Amino acid sequence: MTTKTNLKVCHDCGAEEGQLHEFGCDMETCPFCGNQLISCECCYNILKIDASEGSWAYSHGLTESQDKQWECILEGKGRIPYVRVPFLCAMCGEVYPEMFNVPDEEWGKYIIPELQSEVLCWKCYDNMITLFPTGWKKNGTGG
Repeated sequence: MTTKTNLKVCHDCGAEEGQLHEFGCDMETCPFCGNQLISCECCYNILKIDASEGSWAYSHGLTESQDKQWECILEGKGRIPYVRVPFLCAMCGEVYPEMFNVPDEEWGKYIIPELQSEVLCWKCYDNMITLFPTGWKKNGTGG
C-alpha cells in the first residue's frame, strides 16, 4: 500500500503519484490513445493539423497558440495522473525483471503469439525454449 511517506515520484518531471505530470513530461500518457503523450499524433489529428513530412508542423511542432488549444483539450478530456506502474513478467509476475534482447525471429519461434508482445523474465523465456525446443508451432516446421 502506498502512503504519503512512500509515494513514488516521476523521474522526469518530479510529479508525485496521483498528481499530474508537468506539460511536456515524457512519461505522461495520452488520454486519447494511451501512448506516450509527447510522441503520439493525437494533437495533430484532433486539431486537424497537417504534420506530414515537409509540413511546417513536421519540422516545428505546434505553435504556441495550438499548444495552448491542445492543453485545453487535454484538460477537458482529463489528463492521466502519474502512477508508477511496474512492468511484470507476463508468466510468473516477477516485478521489474532484468531486460534482455533476442532476435525477433527467435522470439517468434519460441514464444506463443499471445505472449509475443509481453515482457518475460529470462527464466520464463528459457522455460518456453525447454517446452518448445523446435518452436511452438506443432506442424513440424519449428516456427
